[in-house]
Amino acid sequence: MSRSSLKGRDLAPRNRPNSIATTQFRLPTPAKENGNSAGKKPVLKKVDRPTLARAKKLGNTDTLDIPFFDRIVIVSLKRQEGKDDLTPYVSYSFPKLNGPDPSPFLPLFCFPDSQRITEGQSVLTSIYSFVLTEVTGDKQYGYCRRVKSRDKNTVLPQVYCVLSKLGSLELYNVLLDKLSELHSVSEAAVHGFLSATISLSIPAPGCKVRAKQLNHLTGRLEDVEIERPLDGARLEHVELNKLLQWFNVQQVIELFGSVLHERRILISCSHHHLAKLSSCVSSLATLIYPLKWECIYIPILPRQMIEAVTAPTPYLIGAMTEDLPAVHRELEEDTEPLLHFDLDTSSYLRSYGDEATLLPQKSFSMIQGELSGLIGKLHQEVQADNTAISHVFLTFMYKLLGHFKEHLMDYQGVRELDTEPYLRATRRYLRPLAERISDTQSFGIFATHIGEAGDYDQFKNFTEEKIASRTQSVFKRTFS
Repeated sequence: MSRSSLKGRDLAPRNRPNSIATTQFRLPTPAKENGNSAGKKPVLKKVDRPTLARAKKLGNTDTLDIPFFDRIVIVSLKRQEGKDDLTPYVSYSFPKLNGPDPSPFLPLFCFPDSQRITEGQSVLTSIYSFVLTEVTGDKQYGYCRRVKSRDKNTVLPQVYCVLSKLGSLELYNVLLDKLSELHSVSEAAVHGFLSATISLSIPAPGCKVRAKQLNHLTGRLEDVEIERPLDGARLEHVELNKLLQWFNVQQVIELFGSVLHERRILISCSHHHLAKLSSCVSSLATLIYPLKWECIYIPILPRQMIEAVTAPTPYLIGAMTEDLPAVHRELEEDTEPLLHFDLDTSSYLRSYGDEATLLPQKSFSMIQGELSGLIGKLHQEVQADNTAISHVFLTFMYKLLGHFKEHLMDYQGVRELDTEPYLRATRRYLRPLAERISDTQSFGIFATHIGEAGDYDQFKNFTEEKIASRTQSVFKRTFS
């Protein structure tokens, strides 16, 4: 039996130099804040499902050992002397920083369209997001909401941005709603509310956190409750149901296959729809669970960082349609293939040409049938729709990776994948695909760290449970 070790393997795709993602676009580890050491992963308190259901019923406030947020900033705009362009900068930070900002690109991600903002234009109210990748590989999620400035001398918007180790669109949307409301009252109201919430921890799924807030109208302290969704914790920061609105079923499957193969993927959309762009890119990245997108990842690309599209290694980038002329100029001498999908026209502007054949025909047809069956049944309830769509891709990934852990072996104290037995045990029609993706960074890192956080076991147990439940349901309909 031959052993194919992942130890020491160059996880970058073959014949491609190292990516600028690990230098220019990976940000420094934040300084020590809130008692958490920089780069140290927080420990989660395990809460089982019965406990979560009971907690939700009783209104308990079970929490995880993770701060409710790392930092909240207000990003404003200013005009440089002698220049027409507006420059974003952090005008307020809570907690206050004692040194240089550990996230120098933060203002650009909060205002990726700063060069197109004009005084007096309507303020974008939808929440949009980005992800900062630290040098340790840990991710910090940023959720943004724009508001009108309280400064009577300017009509330029400001951005409230919540930075957190947890990706949870619904949870932080509620927090941003509250901050937007208090913003119209006074700076003191905002600061008082943040002072009351900084000591809180992230609620467990299905639970709440409570904070005291001074009602500036009545002068009384009031409880403010923020609840975290019960189910689908790994899907909290995405809206998979929107994918079937923005793409047809075939396009969704082709994009899924492209993400799985770690290709250069560019999604474009008008700067008037930043929330749509960031949601689309974030949702595509989650489809390959339990694998994780490990390459360049920029949900909304600021104009000032446009050269990122020339990276020769895989990326998943969202660009504003108005920046496409600059993108095309950057790519004039670029010989690497690229998949470019434009949301405004619902069409490919560039492609590799083989997107329809990345998955085996049997798998393509299965996913196509399942997704087509969901259209018309989605009820616009984000968590339920997320779960239904996710199950389709989970079933496929289970067939591809469900037996993965059985072929790990210890070699000089290191767990490694015995590749050839793994491939032989893979279903015949899936073997060519399994062999291709075994060279990707997501596969390599997954194989190296499998079992460390229990993600794989959760994935396998959860998927087996759903498949068994579906089989039982079909059996009852057929023979009852």
